[in-house]
Amino acid sequence: MTRVMQFFGVGDPWVRPLPKRWLRTDLPIAALWFCVAALTFEASRSVGMLRGDTAPTWVEYAGLAVPCVAVIWRRRFPLCSVVVTVGSWVLFGEVGGLVTMTLGVQFVYFFSIYSATAWCRDRRRGVLVIGLCLAALAVWVVWTLVHAELPDRHLAGLLSPMAGRIVINILANSLYIGGSVLLGLLEWRNVRRRVALEAQARTIDEQARALREQAVVAERLRIARELHDVVAHHVSLIGVQAGAARRVFDKRPDAARTAMAGIEESSRSAVTEMRALLGTLRADGDETRAPAPGFADLERLVEEYRAAGLDVDFRLVDADPPLAGDLPPAIGLSIYRTAQEALANVRRHSTARSAQVVARLDRRDGEPYAEIEVLDGGLPVPGSGGTGLGLTGMRERVAAHGGEAEIGPRPTAGYRVRVRLPFAAGQRPAVRLE
Repeated sequence: MTRVMQFFGVGDPWVRPLPKRWLRTDLPIAALWFCVAALTFEASRSVGMLRGDTAPTWVEYAGLAVPCVAVIWRRRFPLCSVVVTVGSWVLFGEVGGLVTMTLGVQFVYFFSIYSATAWCRDRRRGVLVIGLCLAALAVWVVWTLVHAELPDRHLAGLLSPMAGRIVINILANSLYIGGSVLLGLLEWRNVRRRVALEAQARTIDEQARALREQAVVAERLRIARELHDVVAHHVSLIGVQAGAARRVFDKRPDAARTAMAGIEESSRSAVTEMRALLGTLRADGDETRAPAPGFADLERLVEEYRAAGLDVDFRLVDADPPLAGDLPPAIGLSIYRTAQEALANVRRHSTARSAQVVARLDRRDGEPYAEIEVLDGGLPVPGSGGTGLGLTGMRERVAAHGGEAEIGPRPTAGYRVRVRLPFAAGQRPAVRLE
C-alpha cells in the first residue's frame, strides 16, 4: 500500500506549478474538443448509430458542451473539472441517451481524467476525489447493465448476452479509463523528475560558482601572505642595515659599505621574490620561474638576520632515517615563511638581540611532520605594534595544511612561535593554541 501511495505521489510536498498563460492555452483546447465531439456526434447521427435516441437536440449538445467547458479549468481546478465531467457523463447518460456513447465526447471524458491525475496539487485529495468519481462511474455502468434490454434468446457465442456485455464494458473501461489515469500519473512523475534534475543542476552550478569564488579568495589570501612575508622580511633588513650604515658612515666607512651592500642584496632578493610571486597572476603554467624558497633555505635566512645584527642560534633536527628528501614543497615554503615572519617580528617589535630557531623533521604516530620554532627573550618595543597580518598569515597557513600552531607570549619574557605541519597536508583538522 505504501508503494502504491508513493507511486501516486501521496505525501510528496512538491506542487506542480501552474503555467502563467494556462487560460490562453486551455481555452482553444476546449474549443477544439467541442468541435471534435460535435463532428463525431453528427457523423454518428448520419450513419444511424443514434437511432432510437429520443432526447432533444439541445440536450444532446448540452451533453457535449458541459465536459468541454470543464476542460477549460483542467489545470487551474483539476479536481473540480473531473467532478463536473464525470457528473455530466452520468447525468446526460441517463437524460441525453446515446450522446455519451459517441467517440468524440468519450475522448473528452478520458482527457479530463488524465488532466486531473496529472495536475492535481494535493495528491492525497486527488486520489480520493478521482477514486470516488471512478467508483460512481462504475456503479452507474453496473446500473445500466442491470437495466439494459437484452435479447430474449442466446445468440451464436460462447457467452450469454449479459456476460458478453459485462466483459466488453469491463475491458473497454479498464483500457480507456485506466490508461488515462496511468498516463496522467506518468506525466506528473516525469515533470517531477525533470524539476528535481533542474534543481539539482542549479545547485551544482551554485556550488561550482561558490567553489570558484572560494578558490579565488584562497589564492588572493595566499598571495597577500606571500607579499607580506617577502616585503616585511626584506624591508626590515633594509631598515636595520640602513640605520647601521648611517651611524658608522663617517667613522667606519668599511662597515658602512658592508651595510650598504647588504641593503643592495636585500632589495634585489625582494625584487626577485616579488617577480616570481606576481608572475603567477599573469603567466601560463609552463613559464619558467625562480623556485620558491623552502626548508633548505632556512640557513640562508638565518645568515641574513645574523648579518643584520641579530644573534640567531639555528638548529636543524632531522629524523632517522632522514625526512628532508620527502618534504613536500608546499610544506617547506610554509615553514620558511613562518620563520621569516617570526624573525622579522623579533627585529621590529622586540628588544631582544638574539633568537633561537629550531627546525625539526620527525614522526608522530608514524606520520611525518615538519616543525619550526622561533623563540626570543625580549620585551615588546613601545609603539611598535603592527597590523597583525603576519600572525594572521601564519594561522591561515596552519589551517590550510591541517597543522598545529602555538603563537603567543612566553610565561617569563619573550615570544614563541611554534608551527607543526604534517606532510599529508589537509588530512587532519587544524588546531590552534594561543
